Amino acid sequence: MSSTTAASNLFEIKDEEANESFLLGKRDVLLNNYQSACDHLSKTCERIVKLRESDTTPELAEPYFYYGQALLYLGLGEQQVFGSDIVKDTDNDENENIEEEDENDGEEEEGENEDDSIPHDENVNDLERAFEILECAHMIYTKMSETNSNDAHIITRIADIHVMLADICNENGDHENALSHVLKAIELQETINEQQRYRLLAESYYKLGLIYELIHKFSDAIDSFNKAIDGINQAIKELDGDDKENEREELKSLLPSIELKRNDAQASIADQHLIIQARKILSGTDNTTENKTIDIPAKDITLNIRHKRPVTETENDDETNKKAKLE
Repeated sequence: MSSTTAASNLFEIKDEEANESFLLGKRDVLLNNYQSACDHLSKTCERIVKLRESDTTPELAEPYFYYGQALLYLGLGEQQVFGSDIVKDTDNDENENIEEEDENDGEEEEGENEDDSIPHDENVNDLERAFEILECAHMIYTKMSETNSNDAHIITRIADIHVMLADICNENGDHENALSHVLKAIELQETINEQQRYRLLAESYYKLGLIYELIHKFSDAIDSFNKAIDGINQAIKELDGDDKENEREELKSLLPSIELKRNDAQASIADQHLIIQARKILSGTDNTTENKTIDIPAKDITLNIRHKRPVTETENDDETNKKAKLE
């Protein structure tokens, strides 16, 4: 927990107004109220930039992270298998307790102020904005990692950002960069020794499998989905105690969806084999047909020519003998 304390000090938002809007925005992200989250978090970022006269101050790291997350899911407009679990901060119990206490009041305020949130601009691409914000967050966390290379919170955040950037690349059809981002995330997550490591790896391997499936690398997809399943099972084993039963059940509920995707990839491999075999058969049939039309008729003609001459001579001899007998 010492690394968590250090990280909290590094990224602490010292301005009370900015911190208040940040907590509201973070709560909205956790509750999947992404439009409201964008409203609160954009205000947080604007105020910190104004106060610090810098858009790369460490205080902006966490607001950028959650703001980018909110924009991403607002842009995607749908939940993934893992939902928005990537933003669950298991080390920040105090903030989560505050969020739970304010949940009902916050929902009432959202209903009253729904029209006061960020105005919708059809010309603005939420995914593009998310990419820019997440890159800013990545820059800050990376800079901080230079002097805090073993900080689990920073490593986790950088890996999470790579996963989210992969989602954006995937949505834009840039599967090559999406693949690169997920592989970087996995490389970082493998270095984390904390309990949440297995769940994070499971999510990354699941998304890696989805990318491989999109580019028709079904064997790699199956391998990735299997690693995601192993990660979930390992995470379940790590959750000891009766008080963790709900978390264990939540993780177990993810398995059928991942297994279904793995089965789909296996079926796709079978389909590929059938298509290959069908093409070979068709190709073989075409070659056989060509041989028959070219080679066989030529041989037949030659045989016919060679056999007709002796028959004709014999027939002429028979005709001469018949005439002699008659005479």
